Amino acid sequence: MTIRYHNRNTSDVVERERADARLEMLPNWERLSDEDGNDAKPGPIEPDGVLTRPQASPGVALTSTEGPRAAAEEEHREQQEDAGDPPDRSASKDAWIEYAQKRAVSDEERAEIPSLTKPVLIAKYGE
Repeated sequence: MTIRYHNRNTSDVVERERADARLEMLPNWERLSDEDGNDAKPGPIEPDGVLTRPQASPGVALTSTEGPRAAAEEEHREQQEDAGDPPDRSASKDAWIEYAQKRAVSDEERAEIPSLTKPVLIAKYGE
């Protein structure tokens, strides 16, 4: 005897030789026929809300303007603005170290800055 299942979201109908535990468990699937062959009429299609969800381009994260992450991003943006413009390429290494210290985002990064060469400082913080 074949058991038929109906997907309320897509209207798909599938047949199985015996009861399918996965389909029995999922809320969007309903059994249309039982082991005795008694058929039931499928219910209406129920939209799952996929089309009403916020959409974004691939690789673009939806961001919130509230919460701790947004506050940290705003603080980082302000820190980068406070650092000002980078020094000229011809400026001393000490000038570049001072500028890089203002732009650094962590204590580990600040500790590493004095050991970097001037060309590395320019490449990393000059843009």
